[in-house]
Amino acid sequence: MRGRLLALLLAAVATAWTVVAVMTYADSHREIDALLDAHLEQAARLLIAQSGHELEEIDLEETDGGSRYGQAVAFQVWERGERLALKSANAPSQKFSPAQSGFSEANLAGGRWRVYSGWDSDREVFVQVAENHASRDRIAGRIALNTLAPLFIVLPLLGGVIWWVVGRGVRPLRQLGAELVRRGPQDLEPLEPRSMPAEVTGLAVRLDQLFARIRGSLESERRFTSHAAHELRTPVAAIRAQAEVARGSADPVQRAAALDHVIEACDRAARLIEQLLLLARADEAEMAVSSSRCRLDSIAERVLADLAPGALRQDTAVALEATEPVAVSGEPALLEALLRNLADNAIRHGGRGGQVRVRVARDRQDAVICVEDAGPGVDDADLQRLGQRFYRATGTGGGGSGLGLSIVARIVAVHRGTVRFERATPGAGLKIEVRLPALA
Repeated sequence: MRGRLLALLLAAVATAWTVVAVMTYADSHREIDALLDAHLEQAARLLIAQSGHELEEIDLEETDGGSRYGQAVAFQVWERGERLALKSANAPSQKFSPAQSGFSEANLAGGRWRVYSGWDSDREVFVQVAENHASRDRIAGRIALNTLAPLFIVLPLLGGVIWWVVGRGVRPLRQLGAELVRRGPQDLEPLEPRSMPAEVTGLAVRLDQLFARIRGSLESERRFTSHAAHELRTPVAAIRAQAEVARGSADPVQRAAALDHVIEACDRAARLIEQLLLLARADEAEMAVSSSRCRLDSIAERVLADLAPGALRQDTAVALEATEPVAVSGEPALLEALLRNLADNAIRHGGRGGQVRVRVARDRQDAVICVEDAGPGVDDADLQRLGQRFYRATGTGGGGSGLGLSIVARIVAVHRGTVRFERATPGAGLKIEVRLPALA
């Protein structure tokens, strides 16, 4: 990064300096042209003033000690504009320009000349004074070159200063990077900001927040894995025990009963795995994974229709109260899992021959899902722990895994809602109320 910054800064400085030199050249050229034009006009007027004296033709020879611009200016003096009476050594024998007065341009002897033409008051003497444009260009070029020359001295010095300054500026980033390199994959402790600039301190704070989220996610994953392994051990052990009974039994009735228990344990393991996968999917979502418009009343009808055969086997009556359309924004699959877990939990733990009421309604800005059963209910101490993973209230039947209500709580959190567990009134059953932000 230091090298890239150095190259960019030096390129910017060199570009800016070059632009200044070009602008200086153009401005100098304009000023030099104006100044030398005034000199040409003044020289022509002096020659006109001397026109009353006897002048002989003067030839100026080049000498080694002359000025570098000695051959840049030439003049001609014409009698009545027809006979050449006087000229400089570097002037041609024909007129510089056909112009009779003022400034004009001429191309002579392979060069471009600036010419001033003028007459005396009696129009007896015609004078032309010319200057080669090359000399003007050389003067402006030297000024621009003198402007650029310091750049070749200053640029290396400036590069060294920038290299040092950038190195000092990125040192906190290098220190932060070195500390991250020294850390192992499991080292997620907060960083020590030390004496860092505000920008780097902000980066360190964001990294600490990221480490905290990763640390929490890893801890949750460890707990989840440990609990899942413990819960799966029970149905696997039951399947093995019943399989051994079936293999060692010669009684067909006993063997059939053992195989029935194997199938029951397999169903329990399959349900547990399904619940674990659903909980893992809900854990991955920090917010509602989609913004689809979902009708809770329609989802409730579909879920209860799927659960009806199981409710009939338990001799449980299921009633749905949904008198108006209720819509929320969310993930349809997760919302269906929410309602399925609520209703299934009520059917499984509500007791044989009981009744389950599912109500979907709108309460001001909230969509309300309320599920009540007529089962034995739970103690006050258990109410506070409902929704925790792998927690099963004492005295409840149904052989659950303790994941259903924790999945409900997680899906509700994903959809920015609330869930409340309380005793059903009237009766001693359980009432679960879920509130989600409703759509118009």
